[in-house]
Amino acid sequence: MKWLYNAKMKKQKINTIEMTRKIREKSAKQLKNKSHAERIAYYRERAKKMEKKITALLEEIEKA
Repeated sequence: MKWLYNAKMKKQKINTIEMTRKIREKSAKQLKNKSHAERIAYYRERAKKMEKKITALLEEIEKA
């Protein structure tokens, strides 16, 4: 597999703690007052979307 690398890319600092908090807050708001079954459905749908994104990114990297 070819890996995409650009020597001119700027390094970015990622505040993972803040990012994690925002994700948790968003999920908590969306899942508030939802049943167990609705929560499971929510996470399954999110997992499907993420899987599609990952697949698309890997295909893009392989083309480069």
